[in-house]
Amino acid sequence: MKKFILLGLVIVLFTACENQEKRYTQQSKEIDIVKTAIKNYNDKAYDTSIYADTAKTFFNSSSKDKFMSPDETVAYHKANDELYSSRSFTDNDPEYEMVVTDDGETWVNCWLEWKGTLAANNQEVTVPIHLTYQFVDGKVVREVGMWDPSQVLLALQEVERSNNMSADEKAIKTTIDNITKAWNSNDKNLMYANMVNNVKRTANGAIIAKKQSDYGDFMDVYHSAFPDFKVKIDKSTIFGNTAYIYWTCTGTNTGNFMENEPTNKKIETHGFSVWTFDPEGKCVQEDAFYDNLVVFNQLGITPPTQ
Repeated sequence: MKKFILLGLVIVLFTACENQEKRYTQQSKEIDIVKTAIKNYNDKAYDTSIYADTAKTFFNSSSKDKFMSPDETVAYHKANDELYSSRSFTDNDPEYEMVVTDDGETWVNCWLEWKGTLAANNQEVTVPIHLTYQFVDGKVVREVGMWDPSQVLLALQEVERSNNMSADEKAIKTTIDNITKAWNSNDKNLMYANMVNNVKRTANGAIIAKKQSDYGDFMDVYHSAFPDFKVKIDKSTIFGNTAYIYWTCTGTNTGNFMENEPTNKKIETHGFSVWTFDPEGKCVQEDAFYDNLVVFNQLGITPPTQ
């Protein structure tokens, strides 16, 4: 008899557990709705049918009064789309979860990576974003999005500053772009076309080039050792005939480098250069500052003694 009673209790407890509503899950119809909304955003196929008529959207807002209706949210996205040649949430480790609070509210949280390319200057920005959606009867009644907008704002400020450049500053900016392109394609003719004949280059105070061909030889040192050598301008500021440039160089060591055998290792080094230009916008001098030891350490080789 005791066995039957115990068995009955077990069945009752098991049934109660089975019928208990899940408080946390990573698989639900609400999560599927959010995933569809994210895909629609990526496809620019905006759909307000997931929202209740009275739904409120809060983006980076701490005020209960600063919200958007579903139609206003779509208009917000479409206005921002004009700024980008491409933008989407990426597939880089997205996380979704659904929770039911002690008050019985159903929320879907997601942590995503957003990436966009500005149409004005092709600058790429990547931003982590947290979105959360409250559901009632299968509809979104509240959407909250939080992210750090500073990277986008700084990029847009740079676009505005470029648009307001003087003619001389625009000429210098064009030269900087051409020199960067010449470095990345190892195009000496393009490089020379943007430099005076007696261009001078210093590296940490030491003179390494006094004319165009010297500069071309310097390019050969890196492109022969790192055939995929690339230069990226991180930030540039122009004052008068002088440009102050922060840059990043990358490459894979598949050729001899300063009498060292190839290591097949990758490098990434950062530096700062001061460029001066003549009235025609051609480069007169580059003074570069960087830590050579970083490259040698990344390659695992000993730097030259002289």
